[in-house]
Amino acid sequence: MQVFLETSFRPMTIVKAYLELIRYPLFAIPIVATLPGALIASDGEMSWRVVAAVLIAMSGYFAGMIKNDYFHQETDSITNPDRPLPSQRLTPKQALIPASIIYGLCVISGFLLNLKAGLLVIGLVAISHLYNAIFKSRGILGSLTLPIGIGLLSIFGALVVSGHVPRLVWYAFGAITLYDLGTHITTTFKDITRDSQVGIVTTPQQLGIRPSLLLSAVSTFLAFTILLLPYWTEDSVDITPYIIWGGMGVLAAVVTRIPLYLQPKEENGYFALKGSMFGSILFFPCFIGTIISIQSTILIIVPLLLITLVLLRTTPQEV
Repeated sequence: MQVFLETSFRPMTIVKAYLELIRYPLFAIPIVATLPGALIASDGEMSWRVVAAVLIAMSGYFAGMIKNDYFHQETDSITNPDRPLPSQRLTPKQALIPASIIYGLCVISGFLLNLKAGLLVIGLVAISHLYNAIFKSRGILGSLTLPIGIGLLSIFGALVVSGHVPRLVWYAFGAITLYDLGTHITTTFKDITRDSQVGIVTTPQQLGIRPSLLLSAVSTFLAFTILLLPYWTEDSVDITPYIIWGGMGVLAAVVTRIPLYLQPKEENGYFALKGSMFGSILFFPCFIGTIISIQSTILIIVPLLLITLVLLRTTPQEV
């Protein structure tokens, strides 16, 4: 009877382990990073190419999360022993093979859409691999590499939809990259003690705590500055979405980072991570708002916010 129960629940155990590997509460990140470029390039039309761009971006993002745990299973066995690989709920091969297959399918899908999209997918896979295998433990290099990849998702969205990159998408790329740089630095604090125990060098350890927090603040400020450039440089750009979404994004980022700046410790780093999630979901739509109505933007953003809130509050795992 016991053997039967273990066999019956084994598939669910594997599914749960994979969900933990992909950090499912963070699912909104590739969506809100890809949508600005895709919707700007499509002039606000939610075409099948926009959907394809988002699905490919999400798949590649999740594959990168799996590879992250694969490359860092030894240190996780010390700092995060409950994760799927250190706890032996999944074998390294069960992580490596699916992630590699997903990467391959993303590359094939990119080339099926157009040459430029396919080439960029190869570049994104390379960035993901470099970050997970090498740069994550190299301080500022890691904090720079991953945000560039996230920012390029907007470029990827535009290439999938139209094969070219409108000028407004380059603003989105710059703002998203800088915002994610600020976010990445602050969220490294959530593991700062554990990382130092196993010799992982993060930006706060490399540059110092206060210089790192200053760099994060400057990067975030520049991101919101770039956010406003289209209003000053482009014709007929409505300021309303910038006030609504940008204002709420600033509020979410600032309020949740204040405790970290006052007391740079792991608990406050994790709180800053959650705030950055909400800030990114509110921040990226500023560019979408230049193309589609406030009402349509709400239909996209509010469900992402609510689902993210529920997942972050209910998931037992640390993301």
